Amino acid sequence: MVVQLEGVKEIEALIGKFTTVVDKLKARGGPRSDILYWQGSINYYKRMHEANLGGKPIALTGFFGPQELFHAMDVANYVAENHGVLTAQGSPEMAPFLFETAESYGIPADVCSPHRAAMGISKLGMVPRPTFVVSTATTCDQTIKLYEVIAGYYKAPSFLVDTPYNWRENDVEYARRDIKSLIKFVEDQTGRKLDYDRLKEVLRLSSEAYDYWEKGCELRKAVPCPINGRENLKDFAMMLMNGGRPEAVDYFKARYEELKDKVDRGEGAIPVEKYRVAWLYVLPLFDLRIADWMAQELQALIVVDNWSFSTPGVTLDPNDPVDYLARKPLKWGFATWSFTANEVGGYATGMADLCRDYKADVAIALIHWSCQQYCGNMRMAKDEIQKLGIPFLGINGDLLDARVCSSDQMKAQIAEFFSLLEKNK
Repeated sequence: MVVQLEGVKEIEALIGKFTTVVDKLKARGGPRSDILYWQGSINYYKRMHEANLGGKPIALTGFFGPQELFHAMDVANYVAENHGVLTAQGSPEMAPFLFETAESYGIPADVCSPHRAAMGISKLGMVPRPTFVVSTATTCDQTIKLYEVIAGYYKAPSFLVDTPYNWRENDVEYARRDIKSLIKFVEDQTGRKLDYDRLKEVLRLSSEAYDYWEKGCELRKAVPCPINGRENLKDFAMMLMNGGRPEAVDYFKARYEELKDKVDRGEGAIPVEKYRVAWLYVLPLFDLRIADWMAQELQALIVVDNWSFSTPGVTLDPNDPVDYLARKPLKWGFATWSFTANEVGGYATGMADLCRDYKADVAIALIHWSCQQYCGNMRMAKDEIQKLGIPFLGINGDLLDARVCSSDQMKAQIAEFFSLLEKNK
């Protein structure tokens, strides 16, 4: 019986689309970091596509997973939520179609929209069938169930990496044991033996990319800020796709050099930076142009969001691969402040620190209605931030489902908020 490969035409179309973007950027002399980002995206999807066509192992993974391990073992991988979001962004009609497909399979409508999109693309055969599934307990409780359901749908072996809940040594030791079990699992699923020297080299590249990312984040604290917050989402995506590969190092180095040049010249991302905004969640993924609208119409620049920054103070040692992979989730700002050190309001104080560090004078939070972690913490964060004298706006909405709160509705709330700030000056 001939088995029809899944996701072939969709991935080919995506590679073609990204290739066109690269060609246009080169033709108009676009920023080198942008060209490297899209070229890195092409390489990521080519690895997945070639593995699919060649019958080689493919790992379906979650956010904050150990991509470096897969790169070291030459195993193509893709992140279900990230690709689900990317697919949903393709057209206004696509997102509801994916949601309804997932719901028809039994995923409740009140489940996080990127998770419903991830299930939708799997059910529709829009991505290659995975050989095995690796997910993490970071940072969302719904993520744990999503990958269990997807693994069940594909009838694929699965492994849950129970990443550390805190910085304490006993937490990290627990995670180290889990990483050792994961390595054996991947070896068993692929029939390949991990070369630890190769992994150390991959981790060296990963560490170098993190270092440039962290230095770039420091430059974003400059006044005026040299970059629009929408652009920072590329940083997170690049590490998802190419963490541990030369593509990530080249991208983050170019990004850092571009930002440093602008800071040295005192050049901001917009002509007049009237407001510095800390966006305390993820930007609305169904319409990232809201960040551009804020910058152009309100002179309000998003200088930081807690999705796309590298956590300072987390040391990763490439010469100790197991420890590196155990601690790596703590290097992601989103994971650190939503998942760890929250026993006594750690998220709230962390968000206040973020506002202070990036010299924000306004805080806005997209309160993603299906996210228990953030909705449960948001009032505490608001109280801590307002102690600093920073105005706070909460927008009830959804990351990916515009039917909950549309772009126009979000813009109206934001415009009214800034109008009140002007009146109260």
